[in-house]
Amino acid sequence: MAFWLWIVLAVVLVGIVAALFSRVRFRVRYSRSGRLDQLVIVIQALYGLFHYQIILPSIVIRGWSIVYRDKREGGLSGIGTDDQKQNKRKISKGSLLRNARSYRTILFSTKKFRRWARRTMKKVECTRWRLDFRVGTGDAATTAVVSGLLWAVMGCASGAAGQFITLKTSPHGHVMPNYVTTEFSVVWEADFRIRVSSALAAGIKLGTKTIYLRKAIRAWRILISAPKETLN
Repeated sequence: MAFWLWIVLAVVLVGIVAALFSRVRFRVRYSRSGRLDQLVIVIQALYGLFHYQIILPSIVIRGWSIVYRDKREGGLSGIGTDDQKQNKRKISKGSLLRNARSYRTILFSTKKFRRWARRTMKKVECTRWRLDFRVGTGDAATTAVVSGLLWAVMGCASGAAGQFITLKTSPHGHVMPNYVTTEFSVVWEADFRIRVSSALAAGIKLGTKTIYLRKAIRAWRILISAPKETLN
């Protein structure tokens, strides 16, 4: 009996160690063509046993608000946790103000929060980065000028990303001018990863730096909660 108990404990220990050395992977794809926006986020963990997908098939700006639909599905393999219901959500000016207040509360409740955030973000590795534009203004000269500006935007975007995260790849992309018709489209694709052990260590360090625990927990709940659902 004791022999089998040790076998079970050894298997559990190996599983825990393997999980800690595994990576959480994020794949992000944003595209805009005309007035249509779409965002897809795919999350994988535990060597593919956990798979979750968030799809925003439409994003609409209405005044000071952003209205979008989201569809979520996935979970652990073999467990029926799929949720394929589409929800219509709204990011309003009020929700942005609440998030800003929550962020200030976190800053007030946590010692050296910005330094912790920078160090944590540096543990995130980017293994794929591509940004493509297609633009046309209806005028050849103006299209050429806008294309040059977009090349500069691409360089600034990849440079800014390198300041916050660790780039493990060379950024790719191109700007394709359309000298015939009016057009604007953009496609951004990127892959990110972070070790589970690094994420856990960052969470533990954040807990040790938190001064006012209750205020910080309330602020984090507001900050990471989904925007309110609107009626269809």
